[in-house]
Amino acid sequence: MSKDRLKSPDWYAQMARVIDAQGTPGFVESLFAALKLLAPCQAITVFLYPRKGLPSALFVKDEEGPWLPEGNVQRYLEGYYLLCPFYRACMDGVAPGCYRLSDVAPDHFKRSEYYLAFYQHAHLEDELNFIVPLDEHLTIAVALASTQRLDRQQVNDLKCVAPWVVAVVRRQWGHLDIDALGGRFESALGRQINAALNNFGSSLLTERECRIAQYLLRGHSTRSLAERLGISEDTVKTHRKNLYTKLDIAKQSELFSLFIDSLAQAQEGLSKDPLESYLRRR
Repeated sequence: MSKDRLKSPDWYAQMARVIDAQGTPGFVESLFAALKLLAPCQAITVFLYPRKGLPSALFVKDEEGPWLPEGNVQRYLEGYYLLCPFYRACMDGVAPGCYRLSDVAPDHFKRSEYYLAFYQHAHLEDELNFIVPLDEHLTIAVALASTQRLDRQQVNDLKCVAPWVVAVVRRQWGHLDIDALGGRFESALGRQINAALNNFGSSLLTERECRIAQYLLRGHSTRSLAERLGISEDTVKTHRKNLYTKLDIAKQSELFSLFIDSLAQAQEGLSKDPLESYLRRR
């Protein structure tokens, strides 16, 4: 944060309001008001990401935007979260802090079908998440969304206050009882849902082809895939061609649709390949 803003009476006053609101239903509203002093954000969502369970939204608020966040959050929680860069960062154990979408997204994120079919319809120009691991089993992400591109100083200000945000969020939810939250934390089902992406196509594809399909779904380019897997770009292209042939598809958008449809319509345990039962019923 700039020195002038760091000494701002408005900022100090709002920090005090956040602390006063801890343990009350008004905590997130107070936190949102504080963060809006640093950058123009129109929506805040607090996600709960258990390592062995289904994500949940603890809080959703917008300020008259065209993106209909409640609907988008519902669709996100129904399965799109599996391809979300912020969710993957949480599952990969990223350090506590503030991350911009560009900090965690794959190189071809805006070409990914996740972006084209889902994310772009939120009409957002910028998004940052304060990622707050509570323990090894549970992470909270405080997502800020803006309909305008934030400038470098605004992003730096938000990242500068990340240690404070992490501290107050942990104080607010540090003793969260997952078992008391109900359905979305049923561990057996959660393990199945979180395994769906890893198992997608495993009944038809080789292990290497499965990994390439997963990375393609998340928005990685051929170059990024080659670097991650330690193989040549030509080898990646060969594997991609082979998996497309086996799945009877011709392009990445069809791969994405196949994944979402098979996940949504799976009737057998998702710890198995959700595509197997889906293709049998087509």
